[in-house]
Amino acid sequence: MKSRWFLLMVLVICASLANAQRIEIVPYPDAVPISIDGLGQMYLSNTDALILKEHFIGEFSPNKIIPVKDNYFSGYRLCFNSGNCQPEAGSSDWIQILTIDEEAALAWFTKNTPEVLALPFEGLKKCIGQNGHTTADFNKIVKEYRSISSKMYPQTTAPDGLQTDELTASVQRTDLRLKNSSAGLYVSLNSGGLSSSETQHPQKQTIDPWAEWIKCLEGIKAKGFITLIEFNEPAITPF
Repeated sequence: MKSRWFLLMVLVICASLANAQRIEIVPYPDAVPISIDGLGQMYLSNTDALILKEHFIGEFSPNKIIPVKDNYFSGYRLCFNSGNCQPEAGSSDWIQILTIDEEAALAWFTKNTPEVLALPFEGLKKCIGQNGHTTADFNKIVKEYRSISSKMYPQTTAPDGLQTDELTASVQRTDLRLKNSSAGLYVSLNSGGLSSSETQHPQKQTIDPWAEWIKCLEGIKAKGFITLIEFNEPAITPF
C-alpha cells in the first residue's frame, strides 16, 4: 500500500532544487500542504492549473511561462528570473502547477499499475454475494468512484503509526474497524471502550461491511486533489 504514494509522486518530481532564492508565497484558498507538518515545497489543490496560473501571474508577474506536460499531468512553470527555468537548474526561481487529466491517468494506471486502481475497492469486492450485493452492484460503485485512485492525497499517519497518504490510511482504518467488528470487539470512535452490556452482547456492535466501504470511498473522494503546486523553496508561512 505504501508504494502507491511513491508511484504517484515519482512522475511529477523531476528533481529537488537547492540553494535557490526564496520567493514570497501567497497561498491559493483551497491549497493544502502534502506533508503532515505543513512544511515543504509541494501543495495540493482542486483548482485547475489554468486558473492557478492566472492567480500567480497576478501576484508575482513572472518573467517567463513554460507549458509543461508530463504523462497524465499538464500545466505550467512560471519563472521569476531570466536564467534557466528547467527543474534541474538550481539557481532558477519558479512555481510549477500541474493538473491531472483524469482519463489519461486512468488509462496509464490501467496499463502500468492496475493494482493502484484496485486498492480502494478490494474490501468492497469481498462483500459480493453477501446481503444480496451482486457483481453488478460492485461494478456500479467502482464506476462511480473510479477516479479516486488517480488523484493525489496529503500525507497522514496510518493506524499502524507509519506515514502514508490519506487514501491508503482510510482503507486501513476501515479494514481494521471491520476486523474488530467481526471479532465482536468493535469500539465506537466516540466512546472510550466497551460497556459491560456491549461485552456481553457483541452482536450489537456489528456493522454492515458494504455500507462501511461505501462510506470509506466517499471519504476518500472528499480528500483527493487534482493539482500539484510545487515551489522552488518552502512557503514562508505554511498553510
